[in-house]
Amino acid sequence: MRPVRIAHLSDTHLGYRAFYKADPQTGRNQRSVDVERAYETVISDILTRDVDLVIHSGDVFHHTRPTYAAMRAFVRQTRRLEEAGLPVLVIAGNHDTPRLRASGSVFSVLELALPKVRFVTGYDQETIPYESLNLVVCAVPHGRLAEPVPPTVFPEPGAINVLVTHGLVPNLEIRGRQRELGEEELTEVMLDPEFDYIALGHYHEAMKPRQNAWYAGSTERMGWGDERVQPGYWLVELSGPGQPPEVTRVPIETRPMRTLPSVNGEGYDARDIADRVLEMLEDLGQPDAIARVELRHTPRPIRLEAERILRNEAQKFVWWLQVYSPADILAPFSRGGEPISADIGEMFDAFVTEREKEYDPAFAAAFRQRGRRALEEAMREADAAGATEDAVA
Repeated sequence: MRPVRIAHLSDTHLGYRAFYKADPQTGRNQRSVDVERAYETVISDILTRDVDLVIHSGDVFHHTRPTYAAMRAFVRQTRRLEEAGLPVLVIAGNHDTPRLRASGSVFSVLELALPKVRFVTGYDQETIPYESLNLVVCAVPHGRLAEPVPPTVFPEPGAINVLVTHGLVPNLEIRGRQRELGEEELTEVMLDPEFDYIALGHYHEAMKPRQNAWYAGSTERMGWGDERVQPGYWLVELSGPGQPPEVTRVPIETRPMRTLPSVNGEGYDARDIADRVLEMLEDLGQPDAIARVELRHTPRPIRLEAERILRNEAQKFVWWLQVYSPADILAPFSRGGEPISADIGEMFDAFVTEREKEYDPAFAAAFRQRGRRALEEAMREADAAGATEDAVA
């Protein structure tokens, strides 16, 4: 038999939006459209690769209640795999999994729209045999990882064994971002070396954290923490039980993100500062790029005037320019002066921890618990609000 060929993709984050700039053809948020086009590009490429199985290892959507446009994009593109006769397995990631079981999941609807796709998106793990391929997949969604008792997984003798899950490998060195609220860490027991291939989701950088485990990375860049990420997916060949996989990266072209060298504005007026930035943007030569630049030692009035000039003139050289300074509100939470998309939950925990000595212990514990509960409720409301975006596509 020829090797089993698997397309392993992850973290498509359909429904992601940013920068409040519209796509000229649809009028919708351009970044939402970018993310959908990236997924379409991946599906188109997979259909040329003669694969036997397609695995999506979580975070199909950016919100637990995705927009109609995001759901339509997923159904339209995934149906192409169905029509080609390819088996597809999808697990849920932390962005896909409702924080409350009773709130339900969008995947219960998608199962009706895509009846040939196997969804493992709840709170239980499943073992799925593909007898014609002599392949067994153990699928562990994010919801199962969040349960009090860690999952146990067992490879089946005599078959090619694949594990699919969505979480952080222990001791993984995370670059460019902080921990997310609700993300789960895998146990070492799960990363059983007897599995022929472990398909991981959640971390957006494609990498091999264990001898038999690979993160597929994301299909698009979702924020500045993903600036160095190369979007794409893995093409995996498994020649038989116990045989090492042959794993090939398939990159795709997406909108680039570039951080410019910082500009020292001390002693310069707004026009001079803007001209220096515009010169760097012109030298960049990437009109489709998302760029950012830090203005240091720049008085606020001059900085605001420079930003105004750049808003009007930078669009000749890049798709979007973000200007920031060390005085920004998130600067205390940055790494090496680089602003990050900070986790509000972690910021709140850090705030309470720094002041615990000033509080009565019982008050500190209650304050932490109720504060986290209020933040989670606010985030659920934000997710619900996000579901109404792009309702007409």
